[in-house]
Amino acid sequence: MAMAISLPLSKAFMSIFTGCLMLNWLIEGHFQVKLQRLKERKSVLLFISVFFLYLIGLLWTNSMQWGMHDVKIQLPLLIIPLVIGTSDALNYTQVKRIVYVFSAAVIVASFCSIFVLLGFSGKTIHDQREMSLFISHIRFSLLINISIFSLFWFALRAEKQSFLEKAFLFLAMLWLTIFLVILKSATGWIVFLIVSSVVIFQNILTIKNRSGRVLLLGVLLSIFFLSAIYIGYVIQQFYTIEKLPSDFSKEKTSRGNAYMHDFNNKELENGHYTYLFINDDELREVWNKRSKINYDSTATSGYNHYVLYRYLTSKGYRKDADGLNKLTNEDIRNIENGMTNYRFVNPFSFYNRIYQIVWEADVYKKGGNPSGHSVTQRMEYYKMAIQIIKENFWFGSGTGGYYRAYQEQYDQNKFFKDQKYRQRSHNMFLSYWIDFGLIGMFYICFALTAPVFLERKTKSFLLLIFLLIVLISFMNEDTLNNHDAISFFAFFYPLYLYSSPSKSLQGET
Repeated sequence: MAMAISLPLSKAFMSIFTGCLMLNWLIEGHFQVKLQRLKERKSVLLFISVFFLYLIGLLWTNSMQWGMHDVKIQLPLLIIPLVIGTSDALNYTQVKRIVYVFSAAVIVASFCSIFVLLGFSGKTIHDQREMSLFISHIRFSLLINISIFSLFWFALRAEKQSFLEKAFLFLAMLWLTIFLVILKSATGWIVFLIVSSVVIFQNILTIKNRSGRVLLLGVLLSIFFLSAIYIGYVIQQFYTIEKLPSDFSKEKTSRGNAYMHDFNNKELENGHYTYLFINDDELREVWNKRSKINYDSTATSGYNHYVLYRYLTSKGYRKDADGLNKLTNEDIRNIENGMTNYRFVNPFSFYNRIYQIVWEADVYKKGGNPSGHSVTQRMEYYKMAIQIIKENFWFGSGTGGYYRAYQEQYDQNKFFKDQKYRQRSHNMFLSYWIDFGLIGMFYICFALTAPVFLERKTKSFLLLIFLLIVLISFMNEDTLNNHDAISFFAFFYPLYLYSSPSKSLQGET
């Protein structure tokens, strides 16, 4: 339970309680019984063999420093499956308590995030995804999804539950779903939509009532059609571009000053061109009167004059004294805090995050720098990953060998001059391929999926939904190359896999 609480709240306690689990396992003794269980459960050996593959990969790495770094991160994949897999199986009630405590910790973490978002802590949030205080916002969104669907399963159990317990479950699921929207993690949204669709489709196949099947099918189709229509609406709004008069380049400001136009830069903001109609002298004069931040500076709050360009453009204003004077004091504060578009004021809007992705794609398509743009920079990461794979196709670069290989690719890349954007592939399959080659990647995929069949848990809702959430995250995140993610993976997988095989824990919804 302590380990479960630490997952959304503290990286340090994840390590501490992993050590406590191992220490408790050693003090408990009964090693003959544990050794017998280890012999009987080949799945445990498969699990921990992934960790030993990281050790073996040190034999051909070109960076022992980064190799040992990766081995250290993977330690939970050795310790936790070994402890849970060779200990007495937890029963249904015990697993439920752990899930409830974990979900309560996720809710506490979400309340802390809202506390910061509303400004009570004094910290300025420039992006909703910065709300995740304790772990990465992507990993936090995965934990939220694990909590939502685990609570959903317990809520629909046939066991007798009190009114308060039922109320807690549904209120918790409702709040976490709302918070997932506020968090604005595209990965979290995609995971939620796909898993919800899978659950609905599963029930369409199993439900006997015809009208119920039709209703569920309608809900499933609505999820896809409404999502597609809304995304199409955002794209259509983005590309509804202003029409400019043929002689606009000759126009001047109301003060008689000439505008600067960058005809080579086609960046858009709400259908308006960002780099047309700019007069820096007028902007500098008015801005320095209205703000304490100097026009030509770059503030830690997120301000720079490029942010001002984008914000004015988003309103359809020209970048001159008149345009800046049209802004309210609230607009000035937004710009000072790094807000680039007036529409981003609403923290509950789906529109904002979808718009950001469309904007990123448009900038990238026009040759812009994808650095710092969560979606388009992944495109470059994938390209570089493929180049690295070609050089060591079968056996990879070894544990930690990715670092030097990536640095060589980054040095040849016209983007990513800033070291903080020089990251891994953001795809777990590509990461495995880079480290261990095609052979190693296939082995790890086998070692991490075969336990489901060896333990005959192919009908366990909790386990399969958990694995689906992790699998989806593999497509756009190096999920198991991070301490917080490997910890929750190494914890929940064996927890659900080796729990008591009672009908209540095995059952489907």
